Amino acid sequence: MSALCLLPSTQGLQRTALVFAMAMLSALVPCSALAQSNPSAVTDEVSYSNDIRPIVNNFCTTCHAGRNPQGEFVLTSYQDVRKHTEQGQLLERINDAENPMPENGLMPQYMRRLFRVWAEQGYIEQGSAKRVGERRQMLEYTPPKIEPVNINRQGFELLEYMQGHWVGSMTLMGTKYDWMAFDFRPIAASHIHGLFEGGTIGNLFTSFFVTEFRGQRTIMARNGGMLNGIYRTSYFVLDQVRYGRDWGYYRLVDAYGGADIMYMELTFRGDTLQFSAHTSRFGLTAPKPHMLFEGRRKHPGLASQAAEVFGFPKNVIGIDFSKGLPESAWAEEFPQTSATYIWEANDKNLIELGKLAKDPVRIDQMPYLSQLAIQIQRSPSTQGKKLQVYLSRDSLVDRSGKFITQYGYIREDLLDTLLLFPELGAQETEFNFTYLHPGEYYLTVIADMDADGFPSPGDITHPQQKVTIRPKSKQRLTIRNLNVQN
Repeated sequence: MSALCLLPSTQGLQRTALVFAMAMLSALVPCSALAQSNPSAVTDEVSYSNDIRPIVNNFCTTCHAGRNPQGEFVLTSYQDVRKHTEQGQLLERINDAENPMPENGLMPQYMRRLFRVWAEQGYIEQGSAKRVGERRQMLEYTPPKIEPVNINRQGFELLEYMQGHWVGSMTLMGTKYDWMAFDFRPIAASHIHGLFEGGTIGNLFTSFFVTEFRGQRTIMARNGGMLNGIYRTSYFVLDQVRYGRDWGYYRLVDAYGGADIMYMELTFRGDTLQFSAHTSRFGLTAPKPHMLFEGRRKHPGLASQAAEVFGFPKNVIGIDFSKGLPESAWAEEFPQTSATYIWEANDKNLIELGKLAKDPVRIDQMPYLSQLAIQIQRSPSTQGKKLQVYLSRDSLVDRSGKFITQYGYIREDLLDTLLLFPELGAQETEFNFTYLHPGEYYLTVIADMDADGFPSPGDITHPQQKVTIRPKSKQRLTIRNLNVQN
């Protein structure tokens, strides 16, 4: 195999990580009230607090926030949004069908019009509280009737099928990325969990568990994460199972709003998985294709080892939702359309945010999982360079810190053992892995010296570092000697 054949797999690695973290948490702040407003005319007061901020948080801040915003274009405050609206940049991009913001297509026309009316009215910052109350009383949402699958009859095998380190490709909002991986392992007798860490931007998790919900023994999914100070967790319930001669199909829908709000589909054929998600941004549009992952199960031993610890899978309740899900915190202002829990704050930790969002299951309540905080001592030559942080089953470097290569690049079979792969900003020296599976890993930090986004000749790393993560622990590790030139 030539070096050119290796490049697509490695080059897409870090770029995919960042885009995935941004895109998978794109529906962050409910604006269902806006969705039901009259698009033909805007005569009421339009304010930042009541109208513009919900739109920006739902469509923009997944990319344009944090310490490393896309295009260095920040939209996290009234001042930011007003400045870019006044300068014309924001109005131009949200109305540009050729180069739209968001990148996957223009937001609804009436929302774009709200920005212009906001400008015409003088950029009102704080809207009327009375108007919010009136709007809340006027709007209604009737959730559909969801009939969960009874896993005593069919569907229980989903938990077993989900086990594995899945490696494949990802299509995200119409763009295909050559490489992506998910590491799903049991964390209890009837609970399996996978994690994606996006580094500077945030993280994403999905777990599947047995529960009692609406009078049925069924499977639910918990999906969400942390993105640029915004905490979100959504709950899905299994409502369809179908079997073919050599395949099984499973659909999980929003546990409050059903398939009209969002849903995920999983199809298994042997050791292959097709995993898709459709979202509606809390009912702003009909559900649209959001992501499609197509992968193959690799390194099943990681999941098998965890399964032996718990005797997984067992048809026992992992999380009990027999009394239903609590009302979301945001339902006090907007009609609840989704089983989603959200809170935004830059000065709170994950546990505090979960409590404020009224999330029924917080990180401190998840079984077996651990955290790993790493501190990186940068050498003078790596100052101001982005850092790629890799947790892998097999080591990417030898004992001295040199890449284990083929044709000058890290061997492709070693890259396929990557389990987590966040990227840190040019000034960052710390990172915290959350929701981390216990087990043995190799940790490799790479300074991206040529800013090409993937491990390549000239990049700087450190001597081989192995780490063992104990169950339900909080561990710390310092990476020194980041000075090995490849």
